[in-house]
Amino acid sequence: MHVRKITEGPMMANCYVVYDDNKNGFLIDPVYPGGKIENYIDKNKINIGFILLTHTHFDHVLGLDYFKNKLNVKVYASEDSKDIANDPDYNLSRGYCDLDLKIDFYLKDGEVFSEYKIKAIKTPGHSLDSMSYKVEDDIFSGDTLFNLSIGRSDFPGGNFNTLINSIKNKIFIYDDDTKIHPGHGESTSIAFEKENNPFLI
Repeated sequence: MHVRKITEGPMMANCYVVYDDNKNGFLIDPVYPGGKIENYIDKNKINIGFILLTHTHFDHVLGLDYFKNKLNVKVYASEDSKDIANDPDYNLSRGYCDLDLKIDFYLKDGEVFSEYKIKAIKTPGHSLDSMSYKVEDDIFSGDTLFNLSIGRSDFPGGNFNTLINSIKNKIFIYDDDTKIHPGHGESTSIAFEKENNPFLI
């Protein structure tokens, strides 16, 4: 699978376009419809089949309605998003914007889905509905694990101990050479974070 990171929006969040050699694939976190994401998809003639959400904080879903309608696709998120996705205190949109997130399918921990055999991994701690996705040798960690850092745990539904447990017992169980693609910043690997992340060594 090919992975293209595109950083957009006021919080400089990462969207990922993931696709195979036949130019079929999916979006992870449609962060903002500023032009770069849609231009990349159109220029490379990629057929997007669905959208995945790592969590429903506003900076990761500002483009959801736009891309869902533009691409005419379904949206997947954690089953824990069901009751909080449109709560402005949980999605952090209060006083910033109005969100009406439309999610079609809710995923359970460990569920493997789609023709790409994506594994859904519940990784709470940053938010109640944080979900990481493993695709081949890549993990898309949202705001759970960053390059040399971890996600904030002081938002509603966040918990520091839960976050550390998610990283160590749900992500670090995979091969050291597994690539980590976070919701902000640069990509990394499990091996690098085990050896260098100050929150985890």
